[in-house]
Amino acid sequence: MTEYWNSLSLLNKVKFVFSIILGIMGVVFATLNWKEQDVHLLFIQTKMPLTLLIIFSMVVGYAFSFIFSYKKFRAKDQEIEELKKELQELKS
Repeated sequence: MTEYWNSLSLLNKVKFVFSIILGIMGVVFATLNWKEQDVHLLFIQTKMPLTLLIIFSMVVGYAFSFIFSYKKFRAKDQEIEELKKELQELKS
């Protein structure tokens, strides 16, 4: 973990700490709101605690952001590999 932390830029460290703080604040907010709510999901209506709804929304949002950022970084990694191969070909 130390190696990962040291490899991050200052901006990425700030983003990482900020996201952890926001996550903790979201969980605290969710636990303070334990009241049940009616939830309408397409054809289903159910009652669930507001806390679970908030936490579920946070997890889904995080999952979407992770998926989209993973694709972006994977594409950059592939481009870097292609450029390294091209550089090797030009050197030889």
